[in-house]
Amino acid sequence: RMALRRRRAARPAVTLAPATVDAGPGPPGGAGRPVTVVLDPDRARADAHAAWDELLDTLVDYRVRVDRTETPRATAERLVTEAVGEDASAATAVRLLGRAEELARYARAPLAGGELHPALRAVRGALATRTDRRTRLLAAVLPPSVLLRWRTALGNASSRLVARTGDARYRLLRWSPRRLLATRTSR
Repeated sequence: RMALRRRRAARPAVTLAPATVDAGPGPPGGAGRPVTVVLDPDRARADAHAAWDELLDTLVDYRVRVDRTETPRATAERLVTEAVGEDASAATAVRLLGRAEELARYARAPLAGGELHPALRAVRGALATRTDRRTRLLAAVLPPSVLLRWRTALGNASSRLVARTGDARYRLLRWSPRRLLATRTSR
């Protein structure tokens, strides 16, 4: 689990460049309002998806219900009310992660920045404080999200093996020595 978390977080954050827009209304006496320009929106989307996947894996590890049919906003609001509770920083972090995933899925300009990984740490800490010792130990030593990935991979591999075996059986049954002999004409 820690290796997957490191791999998701190992990539450097999306680079941001502050710029000023002269055409927009700015503060009195100012030339324009500051705007954050994303240099690589595809990278920002990938970072947001990786952070969201990490959040969902963390929820599975801490035995919080995950509904894959919910939108990111609905999931974030449900987590704020059910899982993180009174912790204001964790609630803000969950909403930030939900907003980042929502923008990565549906908007032209995704949310970018290096604040996604600290938000994940805040949510993980809030979930850890609200669970019992056994759940925290299992989440650290034998995370259910990793076991789920292993079971899924094993199921996929076995279904591919069954499909290949069926294909080979079909091909072997099509090849028949009787059919080859029946097509020969006698002279």
